Amino acid sequence: GFLSESLKGNTSLQYLDLNGNKIGDVGARFLSEGLIGNTSLQVLWLGTNNIGEEGTRFLSEGLKGNTSLQELDLWNNNIGAEGARFLSEFLKGTSLQKLNLRNNDIGDEGGRALSEGLRSNTSLRELNLNYNNIGDEGARALSEGLRGNTSLQHLNLSDNNIGAEGRHILDELKKQSPQMTIFY
Repeated sequence: GFLSESLKGNTSLQYLDLNGNKIGDVGARFLSEGLIGNTSLQVLWLGTNNIGEEGTRFLSEGLKGNTSLQELDLWNNNIGAEGARFLSEFLKGTSLQKLNLRNNDIGDEGGRALSEGLRSNTSLRELNLNYNNIGDEGARALSEGLRGNTSLQHLNLSDNNIGAEGRHILDELKKQSPQMTIFY
């Protein structure tokens, strides 16, 4: 609660590193309340905090409409496919440039969910999805969501379950989007 109160109305904080603080979904709820209407925060690191699906929902709601945040790091938070769905909604109306979702077990279903948000996103430059159990179907969905995208420059899908079919699909995406570097 204290952090939430100190963030409300804050117009100078630009960088907040809360990696490894075990804030969980309840802490994410308090944090999100402090982030509503924040116009100064540019970098938010929340890696390894066991935020989960519910905490991701709170954060997505608290950050909705935020135009100052440039980088969001949620690596290793067990957000799963449902958390990816909440983030997809957030991605539709954000100016975020960097999103790290490494090691969150979003799977193919989470890949499909994220593809919806990526369809209309024009700001994201880097997306890290390595170690997420994404297979060929997730690769296909992400590729479809990124078709015609001109802002994304780095897509990291390494250390997933992408087979020959998924690699072929991602190779086609590379041809359509020469500005994009894709690791798989």
